[in-house]
Amino acid sequence: MNGTDDREFVQSLAKGLGVIEAFGQDTPAMTLSEVARKNGLSPGSARRVLRTLQQLGYVQSDGHRFALAPRTLQLGYSYLASQPITSLVQPRLTQLTQEFEGSCSVSVLDGTDVVYVARATGKGLTRDYMSVGTRFPAHATSPGKVLMAALPPAEIKKRLNGRKLEALTPHTISNADKLVQELEEVRRKGWAVNNQETSLGHRSIAVPLRIDDQVVAALGIGCVVARVTLKVMVDDYLPKLMDEAASLSEALGAGERSRGTFQRLR
Repeated sequence: MNGTDDREFVQSLAKGLGVIEAFGQDTPAMTLSEVARKNGLSPGSARRVLRTLQQLGYVQSDGHRFALAPRTLQLGYSYLASQPITSLVQPRLTQLTQEFEGSCSVSVLDGTDVVYVARATGKGLTRDYMSVGTRFPAHATSPGKVLMAALPPAEIKKRLNGRKLEALTPHTISNADKLVQELEEVRRKGWAVNNQETSLGHRSIAVPLRIDDQVVAALGIGCVVARVTLKVMVDDYLPKLMDEAASLSEALGAGERSRGTFQRLR
């Protein structure tokens, strides 16, 4: 749990959110002892947290194991609904998938992860391993590289300090020094590629979305390696993607100036 000394920090709330986040693809259901162990809680503390979440409708139980209830979707929906970018870009992403041989998405940075907040799946794609809310290590994705490259060098160093870069495939950059060099190149070019670094058989290209010259998100397109070459992505897709990013950035800027609600890059 968080070791902050902020006197306004609510430890019980942090415990509850930590328990919710402990459930996932590998742990869809857990016993009380498993929840306690995964969150570093005592059995009594875990029991109180689970009981509270159960009464609020965020957790359900069969009497032995606990699992998230559908109401937890409201937490993610509240975030998406509060971000004008999602409603603004979704129609354009759908149109872009009709122009490109791939799937289009908009992502934001969360620590050292990239999170997809809008997504349109390309036609003919039988299996899409990404959806709204999916997160990946930023260093292994094209939008993640774009977003990390927009950070000050000192901030990049801080976020990478002591962190092991997971090699999702043999092509993933898993060395911090090499990643920093890659990010410097991305910053210079203004775009990034992921050539089978997230998943074998998949490549993508991404460009930044800006509000008043500050990078706030990334626009990208992912394609199946067998269908689209890297050269086609750079020569044909990139110019169109950059034009679309410029248009969306202008619209986002106008929207924020009128509402003042868009969450800035973290």
